[in-house]
Amino acid sequence: MSNSKLWGISDSENSKDASIAVAAYEAQQVFPRGIGIDWHHHDPAHDIAMLNAIFDGKPKILARLNESQSDTLRLVAGMMYLWGTNQGKEWLPPDFETELAIDNDAAARMFLFHATHRVNIANYKRSGVVKQVEILAAQDSCDECKKISGKRFKLNHVPELPYEHCTHEMGCRCTLLPITGVWQIL
Repeated sequence: MSNSKLWGISDSENSKDASIAVAAYEAQQVFPRGIGIDWHHHDPAHDIAMLNAIFDGKPKILARLNESQSDTLRLVAGMMYLWGTNQGKEWLPPDFETELAIDNDAAARMFLFHATHRVNIANYKRSGVVKQVEILAAQDSCDECKKISGKRFKLNHVPELPYEHCTHEMGCRCTLLPITGVWQIL
């Protein structure tokens, strides 16, 4: 049985339960995280979509990982998403290693970024408003990411993010900018 099955957040019903549990915890805090989030009336739908995307996908940039490593990093990415953090070391086994050029936190973030990319594309398609996107790379991105930065793509032709050719030590940090309305014809 995979790690994600053991932790029980790898299917929609358990993802919903996990989202509700985190929201209940945040609602009890004197200073809950997030500005303007009503944790008492939290809708878990987006969390379910994100967790499903984390557990159902594997970015090409992490193709060298075996299934056990992927399952472990998916679990870490799910916990990072639920708890709103960009570090996952506390959920990794102490002896966890990969042969990747990026560290384990960055590898888990690649699963999270990949899920965000997939969910955003699906939402853009559903909206009917967004017909294309522009890729934006970080200022200190690698040369490969800089090559695609500023390019526009129709929704059915967007390269996968994180970008599989990224060579940055922190992993790919490219993001999508939705192009709407008058900006689509420029």
